[in-house]
Amino acid sequence: MSKEKYVVYIAVLTASFGYIFDFDSAVISSSIEVLANTFKIDKQMIGTLITIVLVGGLIGGFLAGYFSEKIGRKKTILYSLLGFLIGGFITTFSLNIEMFMLGRLVMGLGLGSIFLVGAIYVIEISPIETRGRNGTINQLFMPFGLVVGFWLAYLITNGLTNRFILDNSWRVLFFLETFQGLIIFILFLRIPESPRWLYLKGYKDKARESLEKVLPDERVEKVMEELDATSVSKKAEDKINFRKINKGVKIVIVLVVISAIFRQFSGINPIIYYAPEIFQETSSVSTSGYFQSVTMGIYEILGSVIVLFLIDKYGRKKLLFYGTLVMTISLGYLTYALFYKERGVYDVYSVYIYNLTYTVAFGTALTVYISEITPNSIRSLGVTLFNVINYIFDITLTQIYPAIDLRSESLPFFIFFIISVLSLFFIPLIPETKGKTLEEIGEYWNKIK
Repeated sequence: MSKEKYVVYIAVLTASFGYIFDFDSAVISSSIEVLANTFKIDKQMIGTLITIVLVGGLIGGFLAGYFSEKIGRKKTILYSLLGFLIGGFITTFSLNIEMFMLGRLVMGLGLGSIFLVGAIYVIEISPIETRGRNGTINQLFMPFGLVVGFWLAYLITNGLTNRFILDNSWRVLFFLETFQGLIIFILFLRIPESPRWLYLKGYKDKARESLEKVLPDERVEKVMEELDATSVSKKAEDKINFRKINKGVKIVIVLVVISAIFRQFSGINPIIYYAPEIFQETSSVSTSGYFQSVTMGIYEILGSVIVLFLIDKYGRKKLLFYGTLVMTISLGYLTYALFYKERGVYDVYSVYIYNLTYTVAFGTALTVYISEITPNSIRSLGVTLFNVINYIFDITLTQIYPAIDLRSESLPFFIFFIISVLSLFFIPLIPETKGKTLEEIGEYWNKIK
């Protein structure tokens, strides 16, 4: 295998973390009804079943940042995958609701960690020429996990007649998820450590060996020099007194916080987690909710492809604004359809369009934008803050959605609609990053006193 293909292989393997992340979302979404029957729980408790993995993910994300610096990216990923496998085993063979919750919490610890560290790892291992492409592979793989998860759930629940398997379909799905995690764990054992981490920890010879596995020989020495310059820059940044940061950087932090809030309050995660139920509420069409959820994942893939080809041509702001505009219209129509109890094929397509345009705007374009807009000195802080806020509101919204839905089917969508409208007034205020170097963006904020 050539070095170029080997880097792509590493990027794809790392992107499988995103695949597993969304596969897990599809599995729990597809298992809500049978889990409720198995453990005799109410709708509010179902929200807790879903959010417990997010709590684990939040904790795992915090711990991953610390351990990835202490023991390395690769070891952190492997230990996190091991934790995910243990959690998957506990979940699959749960005898009661308490055991199931414990398993899901442990799975969440692993998922949150590998998702965060995997994103760092693939950037650090990739050559500069293909770093952007390799980073976007993860976004493309996530909806594949959603599609495969919903399809497997559909095949198991509709293609089998064995009553025992049907009653334990959730065990089969979690077993399949855990088995895929085991394959990823085995394959990742042979992947090199991040050369950047090795270099910064003083293992220069090992860093060179790692680079030699992924770069042409003539490039290795140049990258070693770049790593040396980066390590000097990082030491300078580590001495920054955050109490004395300028007004521009403070504005960036506020921008990151507001962006994360708008992203989560657009309603994407409750809609994904409760997709089969939502389709039953919104549509009179007899097509299976699972099939509609799979189709939703396909639209998400389409949205990722759209961004891949258009983001550098038209810029981040345009994709953010027009994607959010269409997404808001879809939410408005869904609110109307649910409030007036109108059912039909149009509301199903509204969910599909919502998912596609969310992927274009908040799912992909905003993720790229946040990583670019934060200056070098606070980039890790900004991205971490963005992810933490996303987790917190993801947990909150997923927990309270069932209670709000019990009061009114249209109320959650009305809330998502109003907040999406507000985001349309926010997006024009943010600066564009298209065609600007990271240093130029940082200088833009530093000039604001």
